[in-house]
Amino acid sequence: MHLLNPSLRSAVRCGTSSRSWLALIAAITVSSTAVQAQKVYFESFDSIPLGPNLEEGLAGQTVWSKAGPAGWISDDTGVPGVGTDLDGITEWAGWSFADKNWWVKTAGNQRRAEWAYAQGTVLIADPDEWDDAAHAPGLLNAFITSGPISIPASEENSLVLTLDSSWRPEAFDDGLPDFPVDENNRPINHQNGVLFMRNAEGVETELLNFDSDNTSPNFHRDGVFINEAVVIPLNNAAGATTVSLKFGMLSAANDWWWAVDNVAIGLPPFVSGITNDGVRFAARITEALDRTVDESSISAQLDDQSNIAITVERDETRVWVTHSQEPTVFAPKSKHLVTLRYNTGTGKSVTDSISFTAPGYTSVSSTPTTLRASVAEASWLTLDESKGIQLELDGKAVVTKAVTRVGSVVHADYEQSETFVSGSAHTLKVTFTSITGQVLQETVAFKAPLLAILPEAIATDLGTGSDSGMRWRTHQLATGRGNSVSLVEAQLRGELGESVHTTELQAEDGYFPIDFVNFDQNAGAAGNFKTGADAPQDVADLLIPGIPGTTGSKDDIAGEALTFLELSTVGVYTMVVNSDDGFQVSVGPSSNPTSLVLGKFDGGRGAADSLFYFKVLKPGVYPFRLLWFEGDSDARVEWFTVNADGSRALVGGSQDGSLPAFRQRTEVPVNGIQSITRQADGKIAIAYTGVLKSSTSVTGPFDAVQGATSPIQVIPADSQRFYRVE
Repeated sequence: MHLLNPSLRSAVRCGTSSRSWLALIAAITVSSTAVQAQKVYFESFDSIPLGPNLEEGLAGQTVWSKAGPAGWISDDTGVPGVGTDLDGITEWAGWSFADKNWWVKTAGNQRRAEWAYAQGTVLIADPDEWDDAAHAPGLLNAFITSGPISIPASEENSLVLTLDSSWRPEAFDDGLPDFPVDENNRPINHQNGVLFMRNAEGVETELLNFDSDNTSPNFHRDGVFINEAVVIPLNNAAGATTVSLKFGMLSAANDWWWAVDNVAIGLPPFVSGITNDGVRFAARITEALDRTVDESSISAQLDDQSNIAITVERDETRVWVTHSQEPTVFAPKSKHLVTLRYNTGTGKSVTDSISFTAPGYTSVSSTPTTLRASVAEASWLTLDESKGIQLELDGKAVVTKAVTRVGSVVHADYEQSETFVSGSAHTLKVTFTSITGQVLQETVAFKAPLLAILPEAIATDLGTGSDSGMRWRTHQLATGRGNSVSLVEAQLRGELGESVHTTELQAEDGYFPIDFVNFDQNAGAAGNFKTGADAPQDVADLLIPGIPGTTGSKDDIAGEALTFLELSTVGVYTMVVNSDDGFQVSVGPSSNPTSLVLGKFDGGRGAADSLFYFKVLKPGVYPFRLLWFEGDSDARVEWFTVNADGSRALVGGSQDGSLPAFRQRTEVPVNGIQSITRQADGKIAIAYTGVLKSSTSVTGPFDAVQGATSPIQVIPADSQRFYRVE
């Protein structure tokens, strides 16, 4: 990745700045600026308030939004399953806005990080990520249209549109059952990106057409246009005053992506974008229609610093104006205004401005009782560890437990005796010092992790587990299914077809007896526990029971592990599932084993860890269920816990700290309410043992619910109603 265009072909030096640099730091945002000078419209998308992810695997609080700038309208009616549970990965069911860094990481990069011209919030259509979860059959077709853009009554054919684009295509490789085919059963997908201009009368003109079909005259081939500066003459009519822009992603299956940033319209030459890192910026001026910049006339102002030292360089369409203030670091996430003054080739004087936001350096991770601030160093920032790192949690100074370094990342840890409220929102102010003596402060918002509390009523006494191990059920479909918890539950109920798994070694009850879950479809060395790992994680992977099935396939598998775990101590437990694809861990009585979900990944992914927490108030033996599923390609799953010292132990394994697992219990739970859940139809389901009674007052009197059996479903009718079990 480069902060400057790698095709620069000439340079003029101004001031006394150092030689031009090529580093690009991606954790940066560029904010929209008021229309000035030659530029009549500019949208960097950075004013959009971002919220948390919905279904993607990488959690973030300010990373994604479906809503765009004011006036922008999405049309997702052509997305299969949109508005239902079968809409694929919801974040990508049509055009969306997201933090570029988060998008790169959650998608596994796959060359997305090579998009150097963009930063901050960007506009994305990503059918590759969309297809990672189950969706209705069909090809993705989606549009997004800007609000009306006012343009000055300009000379005919005087305006140009510029945008920074990242395009990676794929075609004719996805067919049944998820995508349509032609009369010869050949795939017809061919990801197609289009852009139209709509005038005040509603007439649309095609401005751009990127096709992945290599026989098309619009073929935009793979690997070349991941980082592209697009300049398009608008061919505007004389006197036109309003236009709008309509972006489309068409005919896409499990293809790649098209993403856009820094959309600008103007009379060239005009400032069309900016990139920056922690000590420098590079603003770019677009030239077009034979209208150029007099390089020698360019001067720059940074905030209130006028005539700063700059370097001017040129590529085929843009003039790059760079400035470095190294070693002084911009304050984390601080906002800055760059004003450029220059003469056009015809002698016209222009003043144009654009703003940017400096990068942040700090991330925060937390458990129910601890948090860690991690400060990432860069080529221009090295921390002075002797000065320590100071923390303020929700405005109150707290004592840092330890400051440690792992490579170029410095961690500051804090631990408290009480648990955070489950899912509660907090801020952490982090103060650190560079080796040049510069004191920097950064405030990061974070949420405490969810912390489930196991219902005491579903436990039996310690020592009541019997027959060590677990019961595992496999179900495999002969055809594709899609990846979601709801589909897999239907599969296990037999609603999607008969199972084609191999039943050898299966018990009469339909379950395989197993000791622990550490499976790989090829019994290879995969995941955290594997042959060759350091002891005690050197546990060989096992074949998935019943796989390959009678058809020889290792795809479209659903698995269920039922066990009783002995939790001998009160406190917080850390549990992890490493899965390819998804999973769900829950607790509950046999009548409702999913009444309390502890952790899940509801979609498709490559093998990855999902970590979650639960709290035990009463030692005992508790019923647990692991649901796991796989669509196609690799298949593997591990189920383990993390000890206080960071070591890992398989559930039911032999490592220190492993939770004892049992196939049976010698007792049933004492009387009590075991779970209360709201159903999709609005009814309340109550699972219990004993005699269920209810009252409209917490103080009673309580009367027996006539004819009630567990689980009972009740329809909320009173303003309040209380239940208890005797």
